Amino acid sequence: MLRYLTAGESHGEYLAGILEGFPAGVAVTRACIAKALARRRLAPGRSPRQGRENDEFAIASGMSGGRTTGAPITLLIKTVSRETPRFSSLPRPGHADLAGMLKYGISDASLVRERASARETAMRVALGSFALRLNELLGIKILSRVTSLGGLHAITPKTAAAEIARARRSGDTLGGVFELSIFNAPAGLGGFSQSGRRLGARLAAALFGINGVKGFETGGGFALAAAGGLEAAKDPELSGGLDGGMTNGRTIKLRCAVKPVPGLPGGVLSTDLRDMRKKLSVSKTSDTTAVFAAAVIGEHVAALELAAAALEKFGGDSLAELLPRVKQWRAKTGRLLPCG
Repeated sequence: MLRYLTAGESHGEYLAGILEGFPAGVAVTRACIAKALARRRLAPGRSPRQGRENDEFAIASGMSGGRTTGAPITLLIKTVSRETPRFSSLPRPGHADLAGMLKYGISDASLVRERASARETAMRVALGSFALRLNELLGIKILSRVTSLGGLHAITPKTAAAEIARARRSGDTLGGVFELSIFNAPAGLGGFSQSGRRLGARLAAALFGINGVKGFETGGGFALAAAGGLEAAKDPELSGGLDGGMTNGRTIKLRCAVKPVPGLPGGVLSTDLRDMRKKLSVSKTSDTTAVFAAAVIGEHVAALELAAAALEKFGGDSLAELLPRVKQWRAKTGRLLPCG
């Protein structure tokens, strides 16, 4: 069973992560992990604060000679921009502050912010880089792209940069939609016997766990609600590569809607819980948009779910055991599967 845990705060000394159940014999380079972290950190729309972090990391266990050993993998990411959180009784609207303060009965919003911060997603990306590598070795490829940014749908590096610059000048932030395409996943990953085994539900949970994600769909998604059964039956791609909670051999299509970053440089009206007076909650460090970084994170958390499903289906404690089983399954099922 593949599972992971993360720990650490936004301005603490380290982020920590443990990945358990990962097979032995998978070569994962430091350069691979560093590249994944840089893609998240330097995605378009990030705030200047990202330039102060370098995501320096250490692999504390689970690898020897550049290959996984089968033991739990422990990663540590050092925080460069450390600081002591300042007490705040002013919850930021649109963040976890107020709900977290009520949940734990605390008056200091900074205690909530430190763990609820999207900084934690750096560790999910680092752990997910192992799963991406395993998926690659199994012949599975995962790509992401941003399909809308605010009201913009013709997304190119040039148009995205111009839209982000416009939002920054006006003191605004942007939401958007990203799409994941997963190619060549073996048929039969996931299951239908219990709701928790359905791969679509597992992928949805992983992607909804990314900060700011407010919508999820597979294949035709919400557009299918307006289609008739006859129309839908003509295009099997509308299933998005998943039927009955299992992969069906086609390309898996997943899309997530990401809300605009709620922290605004001009401030948002809130209530100070010490004196119940209305005050502006001002953010000077928020990203202009999180959708590009969320797409990178999405690749990695989806990879973790796919890797877990593959290990459940094929078993094996090492890559040497796993690869022949996947190859044999592909040979057995390949002639029955559609292309794409």
